Amino acid sequence: MSLSRKTIIFLLFTVCFLVYSVNLNNPLFWDDDDWIVNNPFVHGFSNLDKLFTENVLAGFGLNSNYYRPLLMASFAFNWVLGGSHPVGYHIVSNLLHIGNGILLFLIFYSIWKRKIPAFLGALFFLIHPLQTEAVTYISGRGDPLSVFFILISLILFDRFVRGKRISLRWWSLAFAILAILSRESAVLIPGLFLVYYVAFLTGLPFWRSIGAGIKKLWPHLLAAGTYFILRLTILNFNHTLNFYHDQPSEYSLNILYRLFTFGRVLAEYFRLLIWPTGLHMERDVPLVTSFFSWPAIFLTGLGIGLICILMFLYSRRSKSSLHLEIYQVSFFSVGWFFTGLLLVSGIIPINAIMYEHWLYLPMIGVSALFGFFVFQLLNRFQARKILSSLIILFLVGYGMFLSAQTVKRNILWGKPVQFYEDILKYNPNTVRVLNNLANIYNSRGNTARAEELYTQAIRQPNGKIFAQPYYNLGNIYRDRGQLDRAVEEYKKAIEADPAFPFAYQNIAVIYAGQGNLSGAADMLEKVKNIKPYDPAIYYNLGLIYRAMGDNNQAIENFKGGLALSPPSDLREAIERELK
Repeated sequence: MSLSRKTIIFLLFTVCFLVYSVNLNNPLFWDDDDWIVNNPFVHGFSNLDKLFTENVLAGFGLNSNYYRPLLMASFAFNWVLGGSHPVGYHIVSNLLHIGNGILLFLIFYSIWKRKIPAFLGALFFLIHPLQTEAVTYISGRGDPLSVFFILISLILFDRFVRGKRISLRWWSLAFAILAILSRESAVLIPGLFLVYYVAFLTGLPFWRSIGAGIKKLWPHLLAAGTYFILRLTILNFNHTLNFYHDQPSEYSLNILYRLFTFGRVLAEYFRLLIWPTGLHMERDVPLVTSFFSWPAIFLTGLGIGLICILMFLYSRRSKSSLHLEIYQVSFFSVGWFFTGLLLVSGIIPINAIMYEHWLYLPMIGVSALFGFFVFQLLNRFQARKILSSLIILFLVGYGMFLSAQTVKRNILWGKPVQFYEDILKYNPNTVRVLNNLANIYNSRGNTARAEELYTQAIRQPNGKIFAQPYYNLGNIYRDRGQLDRAVEEYKKAIEADPAFPFAYQNIAVIYAGQGNLSGAADMLEKVKNIKPYDPAIYYNLGLIYRAMGDNNQAIENFKGGLALSPPSDLREAIERELK
């Protein structure tokens, strides 16, 4: 008996909810500390204006390339409901992922008018373990949040093109803008929707369909272009187009090397999509510098091969409705997958070479391919009972394998020490992981192990460009009373990153305690330049200047802090100093 659409949606919801339910009490960690726990901008809705005018780490006192105001607003929503307790954050992220799977089912069903391929494609998207990094890692919520808006925008665009209502174009544009404000990769929407339009919404010859699609998408193109210009100008917080501006390398300086290396990354992505084992973050991908290396040859051959296959399928699309469907799905899957990967292909040098969560958006293309061709395989052999039963058994087993891997990854994400140690098995030289693991040991009182790991992080080839290990090592020496060694490490942190405010602050505290008030004031003035919106800095500077006998500077800083401080104990303290 055929299942209704409501039943299938309920089934998708239930399966995905069960698979991801093991993450509900997973703690917030890694970037969650900087983006949420220690970021006052998301501790309520009083700083919504700053979320839309500052980078994501501005509230924490750091600078970042990322501008994701709606993502940060979603964290503020969670904070208002439950503070830093993890359950609410995981519920929202899990529901967004489930919602994306349901939206995909509806989109696939509207294309094929058949429930089985739509169900299989959506289920593949929902339970694949590669999605865990985007769903269970709370700071990775930008992926499911932006895709949620992208899919709603796509549905509305589809209905507009099919002649439902002209107003749907503008509603589609509105959701596209929400997607862009959730994560930068949504700027690819015009390209993604053009692929969808050419594949499913027009019967025109290829190049004419491209032109017609661009005309339909001009508002989305305008929005994406405007966003791009804003990110290069007034929203260019930290060299938007080059994460490597402070530390250029062979990878960041040579676009061919980046593309050759992407060939290696692409091969690994394909392996992980089919057989997702050995999943981890912070992958160390060797640089590829020769066109005659296998990754470069693989990338070139793949590109030529896919173009030839699509051209062949295009030439046969008029032979039957099945040939047309095969061409449509193949073009959509290939086009969507590679368009979704465009910003992480190496054309623009970004903050890493490979991350699993970068496949969240491209996997929509893979899911369509999986659902359609598995259904065609089942349909082809439905009369051969034994063979069709074996195919079904294989699919059930494969689905159970994917689900088990996803559950396993979610459980590991809930154990930070084991999580970091698992990464170190694959990449023992990653500074961020060594530093984060040391933080956990330090918070648990095992300062000897923490000191060892901080030192190990600093000794890595690129360890000297990270301020955090020096700063954290300085904190250990400070707490032991070894103040001179602490100041030495804080200064090394500043040398690694002159915009790292916390090292200046700690030096100021030590100097003030030693009676070096002018040195403390100098450090806090530097912090004020980095964090001009932090009223506590102005207040502390005012106290220092008053102790130095400089009342004019003290009053000026107290007034500056008062102008920035909302009603709070700090504001009352500033007001008392001004009386």
